[in-house]
Amino acid sequence: MAVGRNATHINVLNNQLYCEAYSGMTSGGLVFGKGFTKSPLPLLLMQVSIVNVLSAFFQFLLSPLGQFSFVSQILAGIALGPSFLSRVEKIREKLFLPQMGTAMINAFENLGLMVIFFVISVQVDLGVFKKPGKLAFTIAMSSFVLPLAINISFAIYLKRYIANEELQQTLPTIAAYESLSIFQQTLCVLQDLKILNSELGRIAINSSLIASLGCFIFATVGLQLAEFRSSGGKRAFLCVQLSQILMIAIIALVLRPAMLWMIKRSPERKPLKESYVSFIFMMILGCTLFGEFTGQHAVNGPVMLGMATPDSPPMGSNLALKLGSFAWTVLMPGYTINVGKRVNIYNIGFENALFVGLIAASGTLVKFVSIIIPSLHYKMPIKDALPLGLIMTSRGIFDILTYYRAKQFKLIGDDSFTTMVIASLFHSIIIAPVVKTLYDTSRKYMTYNKRTIQHIKRHSELRIVLCIHEQDHVPPSINIVEITNPTKDSPLAVYVLYLEELIGRTIPLFISHKYERQPSNKPTIASRIINVFHQYEDQKQGIDVIQCFTSLAPYNSMHDDICQLAHEKFGTLLILPIHKPDSLFIRAVNKNVLDYAPCSVAIFLGRGLLMSHHFLRSQSVISVCVIFIGGADDREALAYSERMAEHPRIRLTVIRFVYEEYTPTNSVDKQHDEYSINTFRLATYGNKFVEYKEESLVEASETTQVVKFIEEDFDLVLCGRRHDDEWPPLRGLSEWSEIEEMGVIGDLLVSTESMRRASVLVMQQQDVGVD
Repeated sequence: MAVGRNATHINVLNNQLYCEAYSGMTSGGLVFGKGFTKSPLPLLLMQVSIVNVLSAFFQFLLSPLGQFSFVSQILAGIALGPSFLSRVEKIREKLFLPQMGTAMINAFENLGLMVIFFVISVQVDLGVFKKPGKLAFTIAMSSFVLPLAINISFAIYLKRYIANEELQQTLPTIAAYESLSIFQQTLCVLQDLKILNSELGRIAINSSLIASLGCFIFATVGLQLAEFRSSGGKRAFLCVQLSQILMIAIIALVLRPAMLWMIKRSPERKPLKESYVSFIFMMILGCTLFGEFTGQHAVNGPVMLGMATPDSPPMGSNLALKLGSFAWTVLMPGYTINVGKRVNIYNIGFENALFVGLIAASGTLVKFVSIIIPSLHYKMPIKDALPLGLIMTSRGIFDILTYYRAKQFKLIGDDSFTTMVIASLFHSIIIAPVVKTLYDTSRKYMTYNKRTIQHIKRHSELRIVLCIHEQDHVPPSINIVEITNPTKDSPLAVYVLYLEELIGRTIPLFISHKYERQPSNKPTIASRIINVFHQYEDQKQGIDVIQCFTSLAPYNSMHDDICQLAHEKFGTLLILPIHKPDSLFIRAVNKNVLDYAPCSVAIFLGRGLLMSHHFLRSQSVISVCVIFIGGADDREALAYSERMAEHPRIRLTVIRFVYEEYTPTNSVDKQHDEYSINTFRLATYGNKFVEYKEESLVEASETTQVVKFIEEDFDLVLCGRRHDDEWPPLRGLSEWSEIEEMGVIGDLLVSTESMRRASVLVMQQQDVGVD
């Protein structure tokens, strides 16, 4: 019992009795001559701060090597633990001997795990279980059953050679845990590698999710049996199972409908109200409290609630952003500290390191083979099957969490836990560079066929992939399709891809809306975009087909879906919007597409007349200008304008910038330029609405002035993206460019401080190595 400020509290921790003087939650600090770490709150803040600093330091060192974030987190915990810093007696006394700090860290750890498991469970797409696909299902079953059966059998065989009685008894359990598949870890690896929505990433996610369900049931039942075997409560075990059923019923019948009601009352693309977020957090705490009260583990409730949470915006996105970052940064260091405290590399014996290491290697090898064999059976290329096997056998922070739980229930020993953690670290350190070396998402888009406007036959079908990020992109996109002049003699096939950022979900989605033409009960942005394009298709004869798709993916890998669609549909031109030049995320997507696209690419900035919703119904004349300097990109812009010139409402002007005294280093390229100009003039001969003229330039200042006048006089300006920076009229301009992906001329057109009348279309011709 406590009496006064300096009274002694008697507590029990880990079945040991300890007593400490209590001086309040906070410290008076050095100013008042009190020890900074003598109070719980300052001690906790110091531990969390040190772990975050160490984690950032290791991440800084390892990021050039392409290592996973998990490595830096666990290294930070180990560095703070008895393996390194805590071996220093003064540090150990200040940070770890005060048991009040241990109690606080344990509370932070459990609160962090509760939130993290809820956030991750929100991201799980249960639709995978309805239609997983034969390949994903076969890989999942193979990677779940075979490693468990073979590795446990191998552990039983090795027991006869082990002298350590504790290791002999726990080795089969170690083998089981080394064989488990953890879906969250596969997700983290794919996110770190930025291949989440690649074809390989989709297969890995679907397979690991199905396999993890079996592993989760296996591990959960095993832990509960171990817990109640030690307590000897069969009746308690039955009560826990009944309480879980009751919790599922409450979540399904009460809490999920409440969340759906919140979504209906939230405007589209608007965040959840703060009151809704607070109420959901109260649901998490309530499920956790109910689980603890009924003998379940603290994370069971948040996991069930997370899987029942609707993943449609704004629910998933808000929860992932508002809860996830705080939990990882502030709460999860408690988990990292506790893991690091229990890893002491100096206590590992040779026998333990040998046999546990063998089991860890065996589990990885068997799982790897069990993934490779079905992949090859279903005709997956070996260059994709190998990285798939490596990704799905990777180890990480969630694997260590299962080891940690097993250690708490004394299913594995301290030395075995340390060996398993170290083995996971080495495994991850090796996996990251190997996967990045073996798998390159860009190579599957490579083609040696010429998919350019310049090289397709005149009046043949032009296939355009049109990307849309928001509703404001729809009118200018339809207008640019219209002035491309779709006719029966020169038809277009248009593939519209609506792009939406992936937030709050796990599995990227790629949806085909081929047969979706009727509005839904609650229209979405995607459905409205689809309906507008289908209406345009119905009233335009020169359109062979308009097919609409939706890609839900993170920005850093969104280009995979764009390039994949262009590749599969044999696209000739990819049109990317840049409605707001300061949109860094859209610019990043555009840069990646420019690097990997299997066809020509156009970046389109809509302004002025082409932004009008009434452009199609009006009879407005469109004045179009092509700036021609030279090079493959300018030739592509010229070829595109030749097709536009046949439109009855187009007035086309080609302005060629010339500098007489300059001799290009590539004479072949010069010949191609002259041939393209001559071909264009011949094709448009007799068209009184097409004009060709040349503008002599000497220096960059003249170029800037001419471009400014052009931008003010035309409704649409076409230009190439890449030019010779050493050409005197362009020399030095690249140093002032703000938007690199628009090229020097495109950047001038976008950046000029004029009336901003002209829309801008910057062309990049497909690189095929041959002209």
